[in-house]
Amino acid sequence: MVSIIVAFKKQTDAANIRNLLTRFGYNVVGVCTTGAAVLNVIDQMIDSDGIVICGCRLGDMDYFHLHKFLPEYYEMVIMGSQAALGQVESEDVLKITLPMKTQAFINNIGLLETTMMRRRKKRREMPRSRSGEERILIENAKSLLMEAKKYTEEEAHRYLQKTSMSNGTSIVETAQMVMELFG
Repeated sequence: MVSIIVAFKKQTDAANIRNLLTRFGYNVVGVCTTGAAVLNVIDQMIDSDGIVICGCRLGDMDYFHLHKFLPEYYEMVIMGSQAALGQVESEDVLKITLPMKTQAFINNIGLLETTMMRRRKKRREMPRSRSGEERILIENAKSLLMEAKKYTEEEAHRYLQKTSMSNGTSIVETAQMVMELFG
């Protein structure tokens, strides 16, 4: 589930949006009146995606400055009058005109949350790229196995993979162990 932070200049506006979201089952982790408070809530979150729902202006900054400080995996939803949203220049924020229809608002948040969860799943499924040092370490371990056990390169690689899976370690950690044993 995506964490949501609600931030408006007026505490009552923020509380009303929070109440609406929680009534529909969303995870609201913070209600703020300043951009600094939003960033503080985000800092306390551990490795999380999130949505910041805010007005165009907060107590200490506007949406534009807050948006610049948001982590990579956070999305912003700006709520305001047609005139205020006409001033919003950023293309990568969702704009919701007030007054709003409750169901349309909830649907928009649901779509945004679904999109974010798909992106998170794709990020987790992407293979982690190895650093140059890690690739060299794996190649050196394979070379040692080829010399010591007379493996082909393919057999050495398969040995590293199988051993890492059996031991519950990464292939890099297994290569390090091979270097220590045979090196």
